[in-house]
Amino acid sequence: MEAALLEKVGPTREAIGTSGATMFSMRQLPILSQGASFDAVATAENLWLSVKVYSSGGENSLHIHTIEDHAFVVLQGKATFYFGDGSSREAKAFEGVMLPKGVAYRFQASEEENLVMLRIGAAQRKTQGISELQKHGTPMELAGSTIDEDGTKKISRGGVKKTPNPPIVRVPGKFFAPN
Repeated sequence: MEAALLEKVGPTREAIGTSGATMFSMRQLPILSQGASFDAVATAENLWLSVKVYSSGGENSLHIHTIEDHAFVVLQGKATFYFGDGSSREAKAFEGVMLPKGVAYRFQASEEENLVMLRIGAAQRKTQGISELQKHGTPMELAGSTIDEDGTKKISRGGVKKTPNPPIVRVPGKFFAPN
């Protein structure tokens, strides 16, 4: 059992009966020495949760989400958020930012420790159900609805533009909130 626990990385989720409720845990998120991870936690029809872990860097180009309202809650580390109007604000553990659709932003992680953030997304969708999802749990119909400051679409799968990240390197045996 202990060996299986040590190998486990990323959030876990479990459906509860037939109610549609989902329990989730973020205890086994990996600590990274390089790169960033973006993992789905739970998805409902108009609401989705994911977790982002950054060893450094962040979302370094100013961009907007044209359909999705979303928020970030910092669970560990610090992030500096930069906005289209030139303002900026730092968020530390247990602080966050809510971003209505259309707000231009980017963020940079502090390099002192891993930045671990819960990302909450929501949108009024045209389609029903949650069968077609992007790898980080966002409904597929939102692909292409993120626009970089240069006007190009930033999408995660087969898209026009991807923001490159260095490869993910996990620190062996180190996890965010292990137990």
